[in-house]
Amino acid sequence: MKKIVYPMLLSAVLLTACSKKEENKIQEPMTDPPVESVNNAPQTTAEDVATVPSFKYAEADQFAQEYSKFVSEFKTATANNDKEALKTLGPKLNEYQKRGVELAKRVPQDEAVAFQDFLNKLESYIK
Repeated sequence: MKKIVYPMLLSAVLLTACSKKEENKIQEPMTDPPVESVNNAPQTTAEDVATVPSFKYAEADQFAQEYSKFVSEFKTATANNDKEALKTLGPKLNEYQKRGVELAKRVPQDEAVAFQDFLNKLESYIK
């Protein structure tokens, strides 16, 4: 009986001792933490908006041309703080965003990633 009890007690003591070492281990702070800065954000220009990729899917290509033109008008109105233009462009912005989401679902698989990247790029110009 002693042959069974003593090894079990010894293994239990060893297991608890090992697990306590891991629990009490102090985590050291990062020596070089990553820093995010808004100042390093890439600046967008009207020329970037003007470069529109062409898509094989005709509806996506037409939408890309229209939406790119709209975004450049929206950026111009925002930069000039033209409140009248922003009143008319605001509802159109929501319409274009909805159309873009719906169209992204219908774009063929081989162009879906490029189309989504294009939409994301234009969205970043708006913000």
